[in-house]
Amino acid sequence: MINTLNFLSECIASYILIILFGFGFIGLTLNTLVFTRPTLRQNSCTCYFLASTIANYLVVYFTLPSRILSDGFNVDPGTYSLVYCKFRFYIYFTFKSLSSWFIVLATIDRFMSSSHNFKYRRFSRLSVARSTIVITTIICLLFYSHVLIFYDNTNGICDAVKGVYTIFNDVCYLVGYSIVPPILMSLFGFLTIYNVHRLRRIAPKKTASRIVIITNKSQQLAFMLLFQVIFTTLTTVPHATQKLYNTLTCNDVKSDLTLAQDNLYSEMARAISFANHTCSFFILTLTGKIFRKELIKMFQDIRRYFMPRNTKIRCISLRSSRSEKIAKHRYVS
Repeated sequence: MINTLNFLSECIASYILIILFGFGFIGLTLNTLVFTRPTLRQNSCTCYFLASTIANYLVVYFTLPSRILSDGFNVDPGTYSLVYCKFRFYIYFTFKSLSSWFIVLATIDRFMSSSHNFKYRRFSRLSVARSTIVITTIICLLFYSHVLIFYDNTNGICDAVKGVYTIFNDVCYLVGYSIVPPILMSLFGFLTIYNVHRLRRIAPKKTASRIVIITNKSQQLAFMLLFQVIFTTLTTVPHATQKLYNTLTCNDVKSDLTLAQDNLYSEMARAISFANHTCSFFILTLTGKIFRKELIKMFQDIRRYFMPRNTKIRCISLRSSRSEKIAKHRYVS
């Protein structure tokens, strides 16, 4: 039983994380290409999605490979370099949180843009989005600066200093990553839906067409964000609670079976957590109609670039000329 649990843990660390890295490489690249298209890049909400994608880049490309090496192949670069040990976890905590907080800001932006109050709608602008992204990034960088001080590799393991700090760090991670962001996403998502229905009731008939456009866009985005909230909650809570559980029970005497079970749960929770940062493209594709349209247009533009219209006409003319030659040859024979 214990050997089976340990084998499953190794499989998750060796294979599942590698698969997630592949999903992240493809998905984040496509996210960037879609969000930077001319029709979307001037939108304030898209600006937040792009910022979240960039944060996920750092999580996937900087921290996930080292996790694969340490858990799957017992090679931890953090044990050989104290600087790398500190900055790996600093980037890990900071940008995992930032990716979720940028989605929170996207839901707040949709709430502002759908409000009947002009003062609120003024906040749904590209300039405001850029400023808010910079401020949020600075706050998170400062908030997790304690990681640079209290993470060490003196015992041959790159980890937090044992004691009260580990509890403090795990609680901060649980609250700032797994609890507050999903709550705020849900709150402002439902407030956006409320604003849309309110606009339907109070809007004059002369602006009905504009309201229909706002309603359709807001409903599509609200639907997309709703699934994002559900997905974020399901993928972030297990890992944060697992870290807190390990900290609170670190001094308990555990059997080999319990240790194997805890290790398996840790690997599963960590893999699920990384899915939040590698699979956002697939969530947006399945739930976002606007995103799918732009994705299809992007592939069409790529096809036109590599296969222009005159090339198609030339191919058709060559085929027709060949057909005529074959027909003449048959007629002569």
